[in-house]
Amino acid sequence: MDTQLEGFLNTLGEAERAGGRVLHELTAEARALELRELLKKAGHDEGYYAGELSAHVRRLGGIASNKTGDFVEKVRAVGGFRAKLELLNRGQRWVIRKIEEQIPTIADPELRAFLSVMAKGHHVNIGALEEALKEGLL
Repeated sequence: MDTQLEGFLNTLGEAERAGGRVLHELTAEARALELRELLKKAGHDEGYYAGELSAHVRRLGGIASNKTGDFVEKVRAVGGFRAKLELLNRGQRWVIRKIEEQIPTIADPELRAFLSVMAKGHHVNIGALEEALKEGLL
């Protein structure tokens, strides 16, 4: 496996694990039941994506990282629940941007398809959270 691709996929996996942990913590803080469900669903997505990224790394002959990214600490350091949610969405946008930068260079069709779906899933979760914030669901 190409070491640059392995590093990219492992970085994404670490970010997804961090996002999952952040979502778990924010779910516990959410007062609105609808927001809790939205955050729970996004957290499940993050866990799924992290697992699939690791599976692709292994399938392609690499060594999958089991680390969690530093995004957890970045969110914990932010004051205010709304600001944490906004930072979460910025993190989701970072993942999309990284995927969009790399996807044209990826030769493996299965991996390319997965990353495309993963980016779309992040778009959906960003939109749902932005809508919840507009509605004042905290």
